[in-house]
Amino acid sequence: MLTVRGLEVLYGPIRAVRGVDLDVNAGEIVALIGANGAGKTTTIRAIAGLTAFRGEIAYCGRKLRPNAAERNLRAGIALVPEGRGILGRMSVGENLLMGVYCRSDRAAALADIDRMYARFPILDQRRRALASVLSGGEQQLLAIARALLSRPRLLLLDEPSLGLAPKTSDIVFDLIAALRRDGLTVLLVEQKARQTLKFADRAYLLENGRVITSGAAATLANDPRVARAFLGETSAASPAAPSPLADQPVIRPHG
Repeated sequence: MLTVRGLEVLYGPIRAVRGVDLDVNAGEIVALIGANGAGKTTTIRAIAGLTAFRGEIAYCGRKLRPNAAERNLRAGIALVPEGRGILGRMSVGENLLMGVYCRSDRAAALADIDRMYARFPILDQRRRALASVLSGGEQQLLAIARALLSRPRLLLLDEPSLGLAPKTSDIVFDLIAALRRDGLTVLLVEQKARQTLKFADRAYLLENGRVITSGAAATLANDPRVARAFLGETSAASPAAPSPLADQPVIRPHG
């Protein structure tokens, strides 16, 4: 579904992304993991069409142009940005209406909003409340619901658990897994590597704007390079180290 080859993104003289290659197949959850500043958000913003880039990004066989976010959205790529990107001075209902602005099938779009209220009852209860007064978890659900209203085939999620309590993070991760079961393809940027690698299909580890390793998520969970990226460990210092994230508490999904 998505192919990225030789992706480079520059911010002035700084090369934030340096020759990233990645693939996302239909029906997968693929994770981009890495420490702060690794280039994860920049990569996903380039795919969404929010920044200039060099290299090639192809979606469903069609090359994407830089800075073409609305075109990409209409093609089926929706982004939930880091920080959620909700419109705080607008109500929950008005935020959801913004999720269908690019659709011409008005009746079906309004029916989809009703389905979002059914799927997320808390949003139905708060539909007239300003988005700014929602809790962090409620805001994240609103941001995801708004993105889903564009009927994407590929959902880009940038740090969906950022700032959330552990139990709320579990709810968000459970939702992502459910979306994949519904047939949606997900490219996920996350720093919570342990949780992410438990349910993603594959992952790419970024460091200093480059992919340093990739593979099945279960394999990367035991890769010492993941430990080094997140915990500052080195394989030389700990030659017989256990799973790199084994010292962190296990957070089990609900249900």
